[in-house]
Amino acid sequence: MTDDRPIKLCRWIRPLAAYVFACSAWMPLSSYAQDAPITARTSGQSDNLIKFHPGNTAAPGLSVEVMQAVQRIDPTLKFVGQEVLRPLRRVEAELVAGKLDVFFGLVRNPERAAKYLVLSPPLYRQFTQLAVRSEDPINIKTFDEIRQLGSAGIVGVPRGSAYVDHLNGLGGLTVDDGVASVSSTLQKLIAGRVRFVFYGGAVLRKYIQEDGLEGKVRLLPARFYSEDVCVMVSRAADPQLVLRIERALERLRASGELAAIQDKYEVRGFPINRN
Repeated sequence: MTDDRPIKLCRWIRPLAAYVFACSAWMPLSSYAQDAPITARTSGQSDNLIKFHPGNTAAPGLSVEVMQAVQRIDPTLKFVGQEVLRPLRRVEAELVAGKLDVFFGLVRNPERAAKYLVLSPPLYRQFTQLAVRSEDPINIKTFDEIRQLGSAGIVGVPRGSAYVDHLNGLGGLTVDDGVASVSSTLQKLIAGRVRFVFYGGAVLRKYIQEDGLEGKVRLLPARFYSEDVCVMVSRAADPQLVLRIERALERLRASGELAAIQDKYEVRGFPINRN
């Protein structure tokens, strides 16, 4: 006769583990006092007003508000350095070197997953779009349509963006990443030096508003990709940092506070076209 006790044990251990994890999302703040304090070095990102908007006390940025919420949930966690705005390339280099411990808000892709620890749940989902000059009647829906334009279809992308290598890898596209900021790339569009600007639609929309470009620039309706924007931790950081941030993020998700922050910055999901 076989002993089926191990099988029966597994049947109730897994549900119990799931129950314990779910309950931890609602853990009272007093229970976090037992955790050892951690001070994590982080950074702001220059030229992304969705995530970091210095001087705007009402809407300081989605990444800033999530960090504040995580610190409120887990008072033994402290993030330092978010007021320092760095270009994206420098943020990534300092995460790899261990000079930064964590960053709130990088698009998840295979290259980054190999370099950093990618946390869940995501901060939000980003949808990419194309911006064109308002007087341009074109209505692009696929990259093939852009390829057919040849030299009349130059795509502007901010230097250092993950989209530069991605678009170059598609082949047949002329990509211009000569300037580092979204604002400067939009100015190249207005000046006629590029035909399109490719980036996250919410970020483009924000800069069109902030830079007073309504009437000069419009977003095409096609959504090309959806990508998770996540918290990423350096592989040289304290392993406990991953567990502590994920625990707080899960609590934010379960309570609905993360969704409320997403709504505030207009980054909730909507249908897209995949090309």
